[in-house]
Amino acid sequence: MTWPELSAVIADNHSFLISSHMSIDGDCAGSELAMRWYLSSLSKKVTVYNHDELPPKFSFLQDSAMLTHQKPGGPFDVLMVLDCSNPKRLGWEGVEHAAPFIVNIDHHRDNVNFGNLNIVRPEAAATGQIIYDFFMQSNIDFPPSVAEALYAAILTDTGGFRFSNTSAAVLAICADLSNRGARGSKIYEQVYASFSPAGLQLQARIWSTLSFHHNNTICSMEMPYSLIDELGASYGDSEGMADCTIMASGVEVGMLIKYSPTQTHFSLRSTGRLDVGKIAKAIEGGGGHSSAAGCTMSRPFPEAKKAMLQILSQELG
Repeated sequence: MTWPELSAVIADNHSFLISSHMSIDGDCAGSELAMRWYLSSLSKKVTVYNHDELPPKFSFLQDSAMLTHQKPGGPFDVLMVLDCSNPKRLGWEGVEHAAPFIVNIDHHRDNVNFGNLNIVRPEAAATGQIIYDFFMQSNIDFPPSVAEALYAAILTDTGGFRFSNTSAAVLAICADLSNRGARGSKIYEQVYASFSPAGLQLQARIWSTLSFHHNNTICSMEMPYSLIDELGASYGDSEGMADCTIMASGVEVGMLIKYSPTQTHFSLRSTGRLDVGKIAKAIEGGGGHSSAAGCTMSRPFPEAKKAMLQILSQELG
């Protein structure tokens, strides 16, 4: 059973480095904060490091300031990777040398089982749900701040309880987290209804690029990374915009395209018929779920967009 194995690894080691995938989302942040709290409660030395800065919308979570994007020196006994299907998606060099033991906890179906201990549950709606199960099965009582972190993790990876992974079990877990002190209305407001003026201007500019392709079955929106600095916004202000690409009637697949002069990133979304996880996985370093996935092409924006439109059009037929 994986929980005793995980507990043994934690008991036998002292220093831990926790990390998650690039473009931090609520599941990354909530899962990391929950696991950091637990390890710290056992007097372990814990560092949380991510390639990217935490989006401001998640700064309300207790101890969020402990999530750093400044690479630590180490050494560490254990690298604990949360919500990340493969080491490349961490976005930083030297993963294989960060610690002699790697714990891999994830819910992505394309996880490559890169850890010494792999706890991968594709049926889970979020990695936060897996950590909740670990706490419950191990009789670990946790404070309201951790309940809020786990609630935020599940809320965001279910799209505000809108995605098909919002099962009865997920709702029951969130009901229990509410009973443990998570304030659902506050968390929703912070995540989905609290933007700076610059953040809303960024979203407005992204909306202005809205376009449809392949007989209106494909929708795209675009954002050059330079726009963030131009408006004084933050990267996290664009989070969630990819979900808007499948809001129009008749659209089957959508993409939010973010790009620099040499690289183009695609956040792909599907209404169900097309498996965007498989499409993303075919591109090096890409992956995700059937309805939400991401990948990056080392190609300039016009060329990359044309290539992705060809792939999606062929898949749709």
